[in-house]
Amino acid sequence: MVGRQDFNFSFSGIKTAVRYLLPKLTGDYVADVAASFQEAVVDILVRKTMAAAAESGVDLITVSGGVSGNSRLRQKMVLAVEKAGKRWLLAEPALTTDNAAMIGYVAVQRFREGSGTDLALDADPNLRLAEG
Repeated sequence: MVGRQDFNFSFSGIKTAVRYLLPKLTGDYVADVAASFQEAVVDILVRKTMAAAAESGVDLITVSGGVSGNSRLRQKMVLAVEKAGKRWLLAEPALTTDNAAMIGYVAVQRFREGSGTDLALDADPNLRLAEG
């Protein structure tokens, strides 16, 4: 992923690899694997963000969503941004949220209204919420 020249990233492969690795390990390596996973993901996010900023010529770097609450990502992103001579803007960790909270809220509201969704419905990551 780091060697690719685009700015896309997906962590499904590494997540699957870790999922199948953990049961095979003998000893207490969960913390080490988790730390290594975090470091790999943070490294990719920082590298690709900085490369995209350089190619696009932007001077302000921001990180948002639930991932922006990760202290290691914040630490490494700030260092990279400052090293590149760019500006950064990060919300306070208490103000960072994940999309899951928003989706959970919508689900509770729909449940209270008595509406629901057919469980056989296929997942569609681009599906828009109906305005109501």
